[in-house]
Amino acid sequence: MEKYHVPALERTIKILKLISESKDTYTGTEICKMLDLPKATVFAIMKTLEYHNMVQKDLNGRFQIGPKMFQIGMTYVSDSNMIELAKPYMKRLMGESGFTVHLGILHENQIMYIAKEEPDSFIKFSTYPGLKTEIHLTGLGKAIAAYLSESELDQIVTFENLDKATPNTITDMTTFKESLRAVRQNGYAIEDEEGEIGVRCIAAPIINARHTTPTAISVTGHTSQLPKDRFSKIGELVRETAQDIAKSI
Repeated sequence: MEKYHVPALERTIKILKLISESKDTYTGTEICKMLDLPKATVFAIMKTLEYHNMVQKDLNGRFQIGPKMFQIGMTYVSDSNMIELAKPYMKRLMGESGFTVHLGILHENQIMYIAKEEPDSFIKFSTYPGLKTEIHLTGLGKAIAAYLSESELDQIVTFENLDKATPNTITDMTTFKESLRAVRQNGYAIEDEEGEIGVRCIAAPIINARHTTPTAISVTGHTSQLPKDRFSKIGELVRETAQDIAKSI
């Protein structure tokens, strides 16, 4: 590898990884300090990336991932045809349930949203394809984690540096594994204000031997829309939709 090592490209990759893997945005000066890179180097790289829409500045002049990077990433995700196959079923589930529907995959030990169907409602969620979140904070994450092997689960979820987003967030492996047993028993996962207060999610895994990327589908709603007495009915809808998608692969 050293024979073909390109220092300028290596620095560019480090910068893109820093920006894409963090919830925060950064100024050029902050990037210099965090990666210990010369200001002139970072300035030149950021100008080039910005020109090609790989990064962009927000209203405060801080860098975030740009539309071209998102497009490249979604090209990779879309190669599996999963989104195209799932879209009709997502629309059907949205119509039957009245909730926002998400499709997500396990990507670099996190959950990444790859598709979204949103009803015409005054309640909107700030999720979008390409957004990544920690596996323990979503129904999608639970649905996928429930069917990982024990060794895979222990490697992916450590709870050492994971966020406690709300008072309901699960923060220990014992409790998390208990919730996963319930997923396997019911066929769907419930996320009850664990990622955000006032928001609930019900998800089910899409299990098919020919599709190797761990994938799940979910509905998301406000607690007023999704009371606990609806969990079973909506859970069955989500589970059946996941099974229908799996059969179509």
